[in-house]
Amino acid sequence: MTTTWSIAVFAHNEATNIAATLGSICVVEDGITIRVVVLANGCSDRTASIVRELATLNNNLQVIEIPLADKANAWNLYIHEISANSSLSVAEMHVFIDGDVQVESGSLKALAAAFEQAPTANAAGALPVTGRDREAWRRRMLANGTLAGGLYALRGSFVERIRRRGIRIPQGLIGEDWLVSLFAKSDLQPLAGNGYAVLRIAFPSGAGFSFRSLDPRRLKDWHTYLRRLWRYALRGVQFEMLFGWLMHQPPEALPPNMEQVYRQALPPSRLKWIGPTSPLRFLAIQRIRLLRARKSPN
Repeated sequence: MTTTWSIAVFAHNEATNIAATLGSICVVEDGITIRVVVLANGCSDRTASIVRELATLNNNLQVIEIPLADKANAWNLYIHEISANSSLSVAEMHVFIDGDVQVESGSLKALAAAFEQAPTANAAGALPVTGRDREAWRRRMLANGTLAGGLYALRGSFVERIRRRGIRIPQGLIGEDWLVSLFAKSDLQPLAGNGYAVLRIAFPSGAGFSFRSLDPRRLKDWHTYLRRLWRYALRGVQFEMLFGWLMHQPPEALPPNMEQVYRQALPPSRLKWIGPTSPLRFLAIQRIRLLRARKSPN
């Protein structure tokens, strides 16, 4: 009997990293078929052409170009359209990988084994093995049961349930991993009264991912760092608003995009102090309030 693993790689202008990422995925296991789909979203570089060149040597690799640079939109497209076709819909495990990370050897096998060892788990997450903050990051993931977008997996039957119920991530959300974690931990139920007593997310010790850390000596990395700080601040506000939304509503009730969330859900308080990034949080809430004040489209 053949086992199928479907792998979705999210890439936005990852021409310098995508070949290494795909090379790290290679798994040779008897009885296992691996299908790899690269979702090149909003790319203006050679990401897609590099994948097409590599696909000439691997029949199980394909690239799909998406005009919109939005990971949430690409995730929805994979779940509801790409993975719904006959060859991928039977996958026992769906793996999600960022196009700038490398998968540690044995990680996919460890993720698959986690589902066998934990029958109630909807998701399995890999832990970071690089990064200056990796130890604290790992502790937060384990303590909160939160997946990292760099590398995680969903059980095939769980993906089928998401597809059947029409659950989508709001377009424009930054960091789908947090929301997918909530989906998995709550078993697709409203959050209120959900004690998370059952193991729904497993973190096998043999699954890990690595990435290049930012170098303070590189001017380009400073730009990346500052942009990342702003996105983290906006992401935190988005999460607060979505958490409140999901307390008493099922995930299929989520609006299709974040602009509708901004208009329909109350923004959090601007006075909350979260540390040195509080000024960025204040600016993020101000931006959301401005979007909220705009006249709703007809």
